[in-house]
Amino acid sequence: MNPGLADILVDIIDPATPFDRALERCAEAIPNGLFTAMRFHRDSMEVERIHSTLPDVYPVSGRKPKRDTEWGDKVLLDRRVNLGYGEEDIVWAFGDHRTILGLGLKAVLNVPIVRGENVLGTLNFLRDGPGFTEQEAATGQLLAAAIAMRKWAGSQAFAPNHR
Repeated sequence: MNPGLADILVDIIDPATPFDRALERCAEAIPNGLFTAMRFHRDSMEVERIHSTLPDVYPVSGRKPKRDTEWGDKVLLDRRVNLGYGEEDIVWAFGDHRTILGLGLKAVLNVPIVRGENVLGTLNFLRDGPGFTEQEAATGQLLAAAIAMRKWAGSQAFAPNHR
């Protein structure tokens, strides 16, 4: 692990680090053109945006239904990373694929944030290219684990009953 990533992980876990700053640190760890963090609402099978590096295009609080979608089954129910590249993979993963492709983003990395057996949300990285590597996917999993381990110190962003 590179020293920069180690510092980022320590910062994310530190309860003195504000929640939004912890998510900013996630965005810094992997080169991207758009980073979002989503909260998962299991009962409604929706994800809710709680952080965005492009808030004018993808504002905080937007929700996306994921019930009966292959992406939702893979990432939210099966707790697996989604790694894709190209228009077909973007269309497969996102109902708002026209917006994403319009931004020139064609590489995707979605990482579930898992605590115990529960998916709390996702970390989502998109960029124009190149495609995300397996090493970047592993880094994303470390970031998601750090977010899941975080002692929230007043933030209930991923609390099970938070709405």
